[in-house]
Amino acid sequence: MKSISFILIGLTITFQISFAQKTVIKDFSKHFEKHGVEGCFAMYIPTEDLLIQYNEDRCNTGYIPASTFKIPNSLIVLEEGIVKDTSQIIKWDGKSRGYDMWDRDQTLRTAMKYSCVWAYVGFASQISTAKYQSYVDAFNYGNRNINGPENYFWLEGEFRISANQQIEFLKRFYNNQLGISKQNTDIVKSLIVIEEGDDYKLFAKTGAGVRSKEQDIMWLVGYVEKDKVPYFFALNFITNDFKGTKNARYSIAKDIFEELGLIEAN
Repeated sequence: MKSISFILIGLTITFQISFAQKTVIKDFSKHFEKHGVEGCFAMYIPTEDLLIQYNEDRCNTGYIPASTFKIPNSLIVLEEGIVKDTSQIIKWDGKSRGYDMWDRDQTLRTAMKYSCVWAYVGFASQISTAKYQSYVDAFNYGNRNINGPENYFWLEGEFRISANQQIEFLKRFYNNQLGISKQNTDIVKSLIVIEEGDDYKLFAKTGAGVRSKEQDIMWLVGYVEKDKVPYFFALNFITNDFKGTKNARYSIAKDIFEELGLIEAN
């Protein structure tokens, strides 16, 4: 909000004028089509107060957050003292989940890196639904409706978040505006660093959720930090080939980052 004053015949009149966030629609379809999927992409650039969108309607459509919820979930786990730090050992129960990186002891860092579902289900079993609801409300996260399986409501149920809402959450997360201690926020930020270049750092989390018997919703959300400026982004797409398209999340995002000049092509 900016104040502008006019002086008329000795009388000063002040008007409050709001300048709306700018939105630009860009066509990134070729990056999705290369992988045979349809999706959306949104990016917010704070220095320009600019929102870039591809497939605008879809950017406003809510989907199950799946493992992208591990970002707020990790904040909650740390704030509640369920896990003290990134070195604490989370003991494996010995049950094979068919994935070698899950079938072992974890730390919060490895549980995030390998998106270890059993570890986060275990955390959730120690946190009441009411407590989760209070955090989700405070974070203003998605539709805030956590009706679903008690210990994994982010994977099944009525919980939904859109690409644009993901960005709003990430902005508050980055700026330490969630009511979480800075120490715990900084820990979670360190957990989601997935790539570093000469002049940029990529913070991101994947997600994959069941949309129907034949389709999955695939997510990648986070921010690129370049020259001390965060570029917040969220993309998703629908697929009927999880294994064949799981790496497309990174490929699509990287191609768009290159087009926008955030990173250089390899």
